[in-house]
Amino acid sequence: MKNIQDEEYVCIIDDEPQVLRALERELKDYMSQSRCTVKTYSCPNKFLSDLDEFAEKVSLIISDLRMSEIKGSDLLLAVHNKYPDIELILLTAYNDIPDIQKAVTAKIRALILKPWEPDMVIVEIEKARTIFRMRNENKLHQAMINQQLEIAAEFQQKLLETEIPCIRNAEISLTYCPVKELKVGGDYYDIIKVDDNRFFVMIGDVSGHGVKPSFVTAMLKVITLSLMPIIKIEGYTPAGVLKRLNARLCQVLQNTDDVLMTFSCLMFDTENLKLTFSNAGHLPVFVVNSGECFTYQVDGPAMGFSPHMNYEDKDIELHLGDIVSICTDGLLESEIVHSNIDERIVARTLAKARKSKDFNTSVVAEIQQIRNIEDFHDDVTFISIRL
Repeated sequence: MKNIQDEEYVCIIDDEPQVLRALERELKDYMSQSRCTVKTYSCPNKFLSDLDEFAEKVSLIISDLRMSEIKGSDLLLAVHNKYPDIELILLTAYNDIPDIQKAVTAKIRALILKPWEPDMVIVEIEKARTIFRMRNENKLHQAMINQQLEIAAEFQQKLLETEIPCIRNAEISLTYCPVKELKVGGDYYDIIKVDDNRFFVMIGDVSGHGVKPSFVTAMLKVITLSLMPIIKIEGYTPAGVLKRLNARLCQVLQNTDDVLMTFSCLMFDTENLKLTFSNAGHLPVFVVNSGECFTYQVDGPAMGFSPHMNYEDKDIELHLGDIVSICTDGLLESEIVHSNIDERIVARTLAKARKSKDFNTSVVAEIQQIRNIEDFHDDVTFISIRL
């Protein structure tokens, strides 16, 4: 990318040498003060063949319209197609509407008529160069922002990274698909082992997109790490976990508006084939059993409203061969409202994929096929536990 401190060229193309000399003479003082170099060409084809060598230094091209080798409109259009960031000005003494329209498609910055006013030419050149510099500065800033977002995304991924624990009679699979364009996401997930037969699965989704939700997920990870030893020792159920997490989250976010998080906490006991879960406004738990899929829900407010919220537990009896699934709403939602997928479609998809060797991959691929998309527009987290 061109740095704004690099050498800068303004190129003028006209097959009449006297015109080039006149413009070069009239622009000499301005260019000297602007620390900009004028390059002139009386041969348009020569210019086009040379441009590749120094295009990254060119901020502006001024071309005559009527030239024997090539029309200025065609020249500027060719330049724009290959180097769309270069500013363009058309110089003409003719009222040739079709060629001017062609130049407009090349997004020319200005049209200067011969004979020109020197001051007017300088004004138009300065406008074009200013726009070029502003655009280039924006690109540099955008590149810096993207670089910082890449670092933030890498940090968030490492922070949320969870090792799949080894649990008796349970095969745990985790799929996380962040939105590539946003780099950082608002989905939270964790799998925490209590002992060889018991473990917690936690999944959540912060409202909104971008950096702010990603900070909340990072804070929640730190909160969870600090609370989990106490939770294990004191034997908290999922409802108790949600109550503690919500209270701490509200305390941390007390000066922040409009931050809500749906959350679901599941506790598995593979020895007694029992699932206890509690919900804070999140999607239901799906259980696939003998080819059918059942949904289980328990009411509970999203986290972040108030530190004094209470939550309820719900127990589910499980059987060997069952598959328990939980996901964030990115799996269901579409940018096109009528393309949203409801829970019944998810349930059918889960039941259909029950015998698949890679259950998670099959489910996500089937949902994508149903929605006819390659990428999701929101983060997707999908966790399955096969007993």
